[in-house]
Amino acid sequence: MLHIVAMSANDGIWDWNIVDSTVYYSSRWLELVGEHAEAGPSHINTFLSRLHDQDRPRVIDSIDAYLNGRAEEYRVEFRLKHHDGGWRWILSRGAVLRDAQGRAVRLAGTHTDITDRVLNAERLEALVAQRTRELEAARDRAQSNAAATAKFLASTSHDISQPLQAAVLLIGTLRQEVHTFAGHEMLQAVEHSMQACMELLESLLEFSRLDAGALRPHIAAVHAGEVIAAVATQLQAQALRRGIQLRVVPNRQLVSTDPRLLGRILRNLVSNALKYTSSGKVLIGCRRKGTRLRIEVWDTGRGIPANQLKQIFREFVRLPDGRDSFSPGLGLGLAIVRRLAKLLGHTVTVRSTPGRGSVFSIEVQVVDKSGRGKASARSEARPRLPALLPPRRVALLEDDPDIADGLARTLQACGWQVWHGTTLPELLQRLGDVIPELVIADWHINGPMDGFDAYDELERRFGPLPGLMLTGHYDASELATRNGARRKVLFKPVMPAALHAVLHSLSASGQGSETPGP
Repeated sequence: MLHIVAMSANDGIWDWNIVDSTVYYSSRWLELVGEHAEAGPSHINTFLSRLHDQDRPRVIDSIDAYLNGRAEEYRVEFRLKHHDGGWRWILSRGAVLRDAQGRAVRLAGTHTDITDRVLNAERLEALVAQRTRELEAARDRAQSNAAATAKFLASTSHDISQPLQAAVLLIGTLRQEVHTFAGHEMLQAVEHSMQACMELLESLLEFSRLDAGALRPHIAAVHAGEVIAAVATQLQAQALRRGIQLRVVPNRQLVSTDPRLLGRILRNLVSNALKYTSSGKVLIGCRRKGTRLRIEVWDTGRGIPANQLKQIFREFVRLPDGRDSFSPGLGLGLAIVRRLAKLLGHTVTVRSTPGRGSVFSIEVQVVDKSGRGKASARSEARPRLPALLPPRRVALLEDDPDIADGLARTLQACGWQVWHGTTLPELLQRLGDVIPELVIADWHINGPMDGFDAYDELERRFGPLPGLMLTGHYDASELATRNGARRKVLFKPVMPAALHAVLHSLSASGQGSETPGP
């Protein structure tokens, strides 16, 4: 039992004598439930009566499974009634002591109060659920009036992105505070829900921009394989969750395209392939056809009947997924593929055999060797979480307190120093004599200056500064005019891994040199 004592510095200890059904509790255990420290042993039924009615059967089953060899460890979370009438969430762990005949005679262990962690996770889940309901309401409005949809999304994209961004950063911060397997499982479930919200939002916004004619392609010579590799990296976790093998055939052919929009097309195609494949694999490969390169996405899914091949590219059309149910989503993925391909001058085709799978293809123009020097220098390949960044002085301009707090915590966890202001005067006052090494600014902040104006003023005071602009607005033409090629831009909501990767790039290069990425 020594290991129980070793891990119980701030935990309550309990010791159940199974033979006579009495339970001894340490003074710390009694404090956890608001009882007097001098209280003596009590019957096991007293403990069971403290359990929440919804948790009691599960706790009894866990104990029985462990004592009778059906479980390798005793570890369970439950609600325990406090003396004040409230409930405390408890993580219970223990070990059994058996006699010479192998019969369980004692079960002892620790109780850890995890109430704060559970309540934080529940609040986060509630936030995700609320935002999901708002997005579903937006979808319903979109189906009833396409013109109103474009106007609605253009005016509210920033407002929707802001709370989602705060929640994403809160997840990253909360992960560092959670130290139990069950807690990490709960956070993973929240992350999956958040990812679904972000995908819904991205689809709605993309469709809105296409409807409004706001998307302007920026054509360059890029390596097709780099765009493909980036898409595969982004969707690898989705493939693992579904038990699907996602494979990529390497390719170094230069093609003429907008890498961000081509990446969006391929992401939709691969995501659909994973969604409609219940087992097997998804393969991304390329075939050269004269002056064209055909990028193909193969899957071993259920296939599509011939009479539905045209229908699938229409708006708000969904087919049953690979598990014989309708997958979550808006039915906009392939409609966006068709419209983006038309915008880029690319050709999209599909062939499918019911029961065997489908192949979606997109043909792009090949760039000859003379165009090699025009290849995009954008880092579209494999985003990876960087090593710990060197300490840097960061000036943070963000007027949303939740996002500012999440960004500051994320940066400070990497050892960075952060000075935050909601306006430029406030930021300058807090900086004092400090010269920042990097700037992170929100494009649309309250006050006479926006993020770009404030950034320009900081550079006039301190000289050239690498920096990152964050925005929930998707006006590509205005963004290109305001930003040029001097700073990096990320669209909210931004996942922590993407933020780390961009900051690592800025830290390594000492300058921002990219236009907005996907």
